[in-house]
Amino acid sequence: MNIKNIYDRLNNEKIVGMYYKVLTEIFNGTLSDVMFNEVDLLETIAAKRGIQLSYFRFQEHMNSPSKVMILIRFH
Repeated sequence: MNIKNIYDRLNNEKIVGMYYKVLTEIFNGTLSDVMFNEVDLLETIAAKRGIQLSYFRFQEHMNSPSKVMILIRFH
C-alpha cells in the first residue's frame, strides 16, 4: 500500500526549501522539537528521489540565533 502525503506533490526545490524552513524555525524556537518528525519525513521523501538531506547547526556566539547549513547529496 502506497500512502501519499502532501510532500510527495512538491518538487525537489520545494522539499529542500521546506526542510530548511522547518529546521530554522525549530532552532529559533518558533516550532517545537516535535516537528523533527516532519524533518524525518522530508528526509525520507528526498531519499526516495535519490537525494540525501542532512544539516549542520551552528551558533557564532552564545546569544546569537542558530544558523543552519543544509547538505544535499545526489545519488
